[in-house]
Amino acid sequence: MPDRVRTIIAWIAGVLGIIVIGSGLFIPDANLWRLHLLTGLWLISLPVRRVMKNQGDISARTLRGLMLIAVLGFAAVGLHLVRYQVTQAEATRRAVASLTQPGAQQPTPVIAEPDPAERTSLGSGRTFPVAISPGVRGRILDRNGAVLAETVDGRRTYPNPEIGNLIGFQSRLYGTTGLEARFDAQLSGVATLSPTAILEARLLGLPVEQTPADLILTLDSRLQAAAQQALGERAGAVVLIDVPTGAILAMVTYPRFDPNQLVLPEPATQADVERVQAAWAELSTRSDAPLLNRATQGRYPPGSVIKTLTAAAALDSGVLGDPSATVTCPNLLPTEAGAPPVRNAVDNLFRRTGDPSDLVRVYAFSCNTAFAQIGLALGADRFLEYARRFGLQTTDTRTGAPDLRDIPAEIGTIANEAAFLQRPAALADTAFGQGQALVTPLDMAQLAASIANEGRLMRPYLVAEARTGDRIIYQAQPEMVRQVVSPETSRRMLDIMRTSVEIGYAQPIALPGVAVGAKTGTAETPRGVPHSWIMAVAPTDQPRYAIAVIVEYGGEGSRSALPVARQVLAAALEVTP
Repeated sequence: MPDRVRTIIAWIAGVLGIIVIGSGLFIPDANLWRLHLLTGLWLISLPVRRVMKNQGDISARTLRGLMLIAVLGFAAVGLHLVRYQVTQAEATRRAVASLTQPGAQQPTPVIAEPDPAERTSLGSGRTFPVAISPGVRGRILDRNGAVLAETVDGRRTYPNPEIGNLIGFQSRLYGTTGLEARFDAQLSGVATLSPTAILEARLLGLPVEQTPADLILTLDSRLQAAAQQALGERAGAVVLIDVPTGAILAMVTYPRFDPNQLVLPEPATQADVERVQAAWAELSTRSDAPLLNRATQGRYPPGSVIKTLTAAAALDSGVLGDPSATVTCPNLLPTEAGAPPVRNAVDNLFRRTGDPSDLVRVYAFSCNTAFAQIGLALGADRFLEYARRFGLQTTDTRTGAPDLRDIPAEIGTIANEAAFLQRPAALADTAFGQGQALVTPLDMAQLAASIANEGRLMRPYLVAEARTGDRIIYQAQPEMVRQVVSPETSRRMLDIMRTSVEIGYAQPIALPGVAVGAKTGTAETPRGVPHSWIMAVAPTDQPRYAIAVIVEYGGEGSRSALPVARQVLAAALEVTP
């Protein structure tokens, strides 16, 4: 066929394509309209392609071809919008109006609208131009494959409800929280959707293909169960960290909640809705705050566990040349005029530490007056610098995100403002664990882990990877946040912590055949009954585990928190306590 005839046919096809699209704009049936649109655009492309074929070399024609595809794509989107906004406006208006006519059948709402205030903190709030099926959702598994969350018959279920504060929940009433919220894109399959697939689904009215991913956590269900059993039904928290990587192996908080009680069945009745609403109302108003993850969001005075920071700062900065440097432990230490003197929890403590003493013994027997002196020798600016290295900021200058990104977490603070530490009395109090300092159990577990990891502070994490079958779409990598102290300081502190277990107040945490390093803490509270703290690392020769435990109003650290840590470490090290 001659080229001239081919060209004429192509132009006729182009005109026909315009007619096909124009007539399709007024067709009510959406599928028939899409057929008109695609056919018309193909016909319109024929004369353009005919012209392009005869111009330029092959590379120029290829570039023009790509431009033509882009232009036709934009044209398709534009025409699709024109159809609904102009030619179908009246039909759309009538369809909407019919829903509000008296006597028209109204759909019975199944789910009540939650309070807007709850939506500000729950759920992602993201919308997509295509329907995403809520019933398609990946599982959440522990590091050994134990199922922690899955969807059964359209309903999200949580086989281990004791970890609801970590896993969170997916609720049609109250959105998503915890890992369900943070990794919603992976669990729902949105993370695997390509822009091309979304555009195709939108233009053709087809269901979008979702490939939900499973989350594999760093948690070990065996150690999690051991920590839950050890803490029991006492308010507090336990955090167990893998020292070399920062992976969280166990994280326990109490009181806690069962996420299953916030999930609606499929389908849901009004009675189901009212039951879930009642459960939420009860949980959100309880005075013991079961929705709070105390491990990452509970902020407490640190008590004597902060002496680990003070001692490390003194050794690393050279304020104390080595652990055998002379330190005294008087009964009372005046700090500034008008301020009460620092005193020890035990009178005549110098009889245990020696007089004079050294850093090893004042740490083992937790001498307040000794660490107050060390804090004053460091000075406010240097003490604050080391606090910030360990991740503790001041309330008025808190910036950035917490080290843990997988679930909501608070940033611990060493003081409300830096100026507070300029007062000698305030600096002395803060250096031995009182003052204005407020820390989370995760903060103290990280402090212990960084001491055990040659001074390297690793970023803690809960999610190891997200995968769809054999394809990994997200994978966490161990990440060093910063070098906090030198490796030499780290080794010296490990020796000091080990001696604390050999001769000091942390002695009851000792385990057979394992060298453990630890520091107990007793944090004063306005109620008069102190919080019980402990941080520990094991084994000290090749550190693998770091742990922090707090028992609210548990008294002395050696009384309540220490037995919990000992039981969890024994399970991790697989020894009989």
